[in-house]
Amino acid sequence: MKKILLPLCILVFLSCTSRKENRTTAQADVPKALQDNKESSLISISKRGSYDHDLVEELYKEKVKSTPALRAIETLIDKLNHAEDDSLQVYDEFKAKNQQYYSSATSHLNSIKDSLLKKEIESVIERNTMGYNNRISGLHDLVSNLNGKSGSADDRHTILMILISLGMMNEYQGKNLPSPKSIESVINDYNGLIQKMDSVISKNK
Repeated sequence: MKKILLPLCILVFLSCTSRKENRTTAQADVPKALQDNKESSLISISKRGSYDHDLVEELYKEKVKSTPALRAIETLIDKLNHAEDDSLQVYDEFKAKNQQYYSSATSHLNSIKDSLLKKEIESVIERNTMGYNNRISGLHDLVSNLNGKSGSADDRHTILMILISLGMMNEYQGKNLPSPKSIESVINDYNGLIQKMDSVISKNK
C-alpha cells in the first residue's frame, strides 16, 4: 500500500506547487491597494478622520494621483477646510468671550444683597444680553449656513469616493476574475486519490 500511496502523494504535491507558481502573476494593471504584496500606509484624505486599511479611500487616493480634475477638487477641499476653520475660530472666540463675560456678570449680580438693586441690575444685564443676541444673530445664521454647506460638501465627497472606487473595483473584477481551472484540477486530483484509495481499501478488506 505504501508503494502505491507514496508516488500518488508526490504527484498531488507537485500539482499543488505548480498551481501556486501559476497563481503568482504580474499585477501591473491591479491598483496598489488591491495588490497582494502591498504595504498600506493610508493617510486619510477625508475631513472626518483617518481609517485603517479603508479600501474606498485607498483606491480613491490612487485615482486622485492620476486624475487632474480630482486633484483640483481635493486641493479646493483642503483650501476651504482651512478657510472654514479660520473663520469659525474668530466667531467661536468672540462668542466664548461674551459667554464668559455674562457668566461673570451673573456671578457678581448674585453677590448683591439689596434685592431691589439686584432686580434693577438684573434687568440691565438682561437687556444687554438681548442686544448682544440681536447683534450676533446674523453671524449665527451665517455659521449655520456654513455648517450646512460643509456637511453637503462632505456628503458629496463621500459619494465621489464611493463611485470612483466602485469603477476601479469593476475594472479589477473584470480583468482579474480567477480561473476555475486550478480549483477544478484539485477536485479531479481528489477524485483520483479517492478512487485509488477505495481500490486499495477494497483489496485489503
